[in-house]
Amino acid sequence: MTARIDKHMVLYRSERFFSVFPSVVGLPDGDVLLAFRRAPDHRWLLKNDADADLNSVDHVHFRSHIALRRFNGVGDALGDAVAMPMHAEAGDQDANLFVHSSGRLLQHGFLWYPVTMGVADMLKKQGRSVLSAERLGAGYLFWGGYVRFSDDNGASWSDYIELPINAGGDIAGGPFAEGAVALRGRMVELPDGRLVLAGYGAGEKGSENQQTGIFVSDTRGATWERQPQRLSMINIDLQEPSLAAWPSGYLSMFHRTTNNGDRLVVAKAEDGLKFGAPETLNIKGHPYDPLILPDGRLFLVYGYRHQPMGVRARIADTFDELELAEEIIIRGDSPSADTGYPSACIMADGRILVAYYIADDRGVRGIEGTVVSYE
Repeated sequence: MTARIDKHMVLYRSERFFSVFPSVVGLPDGDVLLAFRRAPDHRWLLKNDADADLNSVDHVHFRSHIALRRFNGVGDALGDAVAMPMHAEAGDQDANLFVHSSGRLLQHGFLWYPVTMGVADMLKKQGRSVLSAERLGAGYLFWGGYVRFSDDNGASWSDYIELPINAGGDIAGGPFAEGAVALRGRMVELPDGRLVLAGYGAGEKGSENQQTGIFVSDTRGATWERQPQRLSMINIDLQEPSLAAWPSGYLSMFHRTTNNGDRLVVAKAEDGLKFGAPETLNIKGHPYDPLILPDGRLFLVYGYRHQPMGVRARIADTFDELELAEEIIIRGDSPSADTGYPSACIMADGRILVAYYIADDRGVRGIEGTVVSYE
């Protein structure tokens, strides 16, 4: 296996926005569509008085939304970024895109519900879990995962479709609301057209570690059913699960983790949707995006928040060979640990486009991309 970094490019950056969590897909007409989470970055108002802010984690905002930008098959922008319709009550957190074989375009993510600090304090007294953002004068309640879809190539979108919650015993852990899941990761399509999606949320009673739930749609994303299986590990949080559907017919799942040395946890389903026990691989990074290449190999790309910080990848012929595959450094020059969340797609010319977020020297987060050739 050989891989070559062909070029780096800026896909979107504006000093007026904090832009993170990208997702890219190749469209049927050969164009590439980029989605990312965008929210106002108020420092632009201060001009030269604004401090550099390389390590802030500014991932909640009452005006947070998903923006889209389209590119042609060689990565040239076709117009500026456009905001998707916003939820009436809550702010978007994560952008994930998928194209069904029917041509339907899907976007999935999760939401934060903003409240004033006064209301946040009262909710905490009631035992509710609230994520505080005092610099914004607000608190945020986790509002759960959703899917929406477009049948006209992104010109119009369905309403937010909430994923079903597990009402039978979840507890609120960290910022997570009872029974709901967060979504960051690739969905997959089965040979019969069904969609499979994984999300993570609070553990069941008696276990505070975050777990993975699995959802299936036989209506091209219009409705979803929660599966009975839940993946969990003792003393390890499973987070941001992403799926790959291999040509041989099995599924594999890739987790970011906490309390596990920043190492990858994987699970494999060889018989339908029944996954085996999760296990740790000696691969560091987070989160992970598994792209199945046209030749059947896996291109696994992930953020890397250790020195030198940036984005890395591996190409493996099989799932079992992943741990020993050569590590490819895509970017190793990030000035901030708040970086990564890569997403990959195949461009019209057969090369791979990897999108990720990264700060400039003033701490303005933007979406950049790297074109990778491989053999």
